[in-house]
Amino acid sequence: MTIINYEQLFGEFKPDGAISADANLIANALMRELYVSSGYNLARFLGVKRCFDNDMAMRIWVQKRLDASLGYVIEDTRCQLQSELYELLPQPGYGGY
Repeated sequence: MTIINYEQLFGEFKPDGAISADANLIANALMRELYVSSGYNLARFLGVKRCFDNDMAMRIWVQKRLDASLGYVIEDTRCQLQSELYELLPQPGYGGY
């Protein structure tokens, strides 16, 4: 019978849906700066599952971006992601007069 050391296993692999402290910090700053409201429409623009509300969708999107970059600096990454968000999200007043 094999004995599984779950603490070691979980230490090696980040569980699905885990959001790091850095991702939370950046997501909180972006949500404050961009006045992200509650709801469920943000996930569609960020390319995450639509079952997540705006708050969690932002955190997941930021975490995915952090996972893809090594040796990031929090403030530089926040500025970069803020610029990307401006491009992803529809602009107010777009298409209507």
